[in-house]
Amino acid sequence: MIRGLYIASSGMISRQIQQENLTNNIANINTAGYKKDKISFKSFNEVLIQNYDKKVGTKNFKQILGTMPLGIGIDETKTDFTQGLLEETNRNLDFAIDGNAFFAVSDGEKEYYTRNGRFKIDKDGYLSTTDDKKIIGIDKNGNKSFIKIDKGIFEFNNNKIITSDNEYKFYLVTGDMKKLNENNYICDNVNIDNRSNIYQGKIEKSNIDTIELITELITVVRNFESNQKVIQSIDETLGKTVNEIGSVNR
Repeated sequence: MIRGLYIASSGMISRQIQQENLTNNIANINTAGYKKDKISFKSFNEVLIQNYDKKVGTKNFKQILGTMPLGIGIDETKTDFTQGLLEETNRNLDFAIDGNAFFAVSDGEKEYYTRNGRFKIDKDGYLSTTDDKKIIGIDKNGNKSFIKIDKGIFEFNNNKIITSDNEYKFYLVTGDMKKLNENNYICDNVNIDNRSNIYQGKIEKSNIDTIELITELITVVRNFESNQKVIQSIDETLGKTVNEIGSVNR
């Protein structure tokens, strides 16, 4: 019976974590370039149940009744990198990637990667993200460089940003990305991507299916409530065991 408490409580803890993950996905439905996270579960070791009630003549023989699971736990959280829909904004500083690549950005110390192409021009004239990271590009000499746009005037043609005195291609990369927060990733070993296309005046929407997410959230809540009822039932039974069965009758 006590084992049942542990099994039910492990289920509740896992569903609570899953619910928090789903809630975070819901909060980022309208975040450009957001990639949803999914939680996978693992089961704890199962116990083999057996007895010796099978009797032949005067001898008892072992018989296998089956296995008893000891609950579940969180295995890992995975990011789903499925392409989101491209939404037209007609804003010339919005860029969307069609493909597997990521924009490379920098805070001046470290390089990060993002799918959010909603950019701005900072006070120094550099193309940057909304959280003030500079966009990394490849200049006309083939060198990595921050993209500088003089007086905010530029044109985008044939996947290139063309300014008055330079032209840049976005430094696009792929790799085994690890999520830091909603839209920033890190990667130890990146590869330059030349296959993805860039569209100006568009933004990649999050890859969240609202109906699927709400359905999954309802299922999680119901599973949590089921485990809660199991714990309440076991608690009531244990209470009766202590207070009634264990009492001395006079």
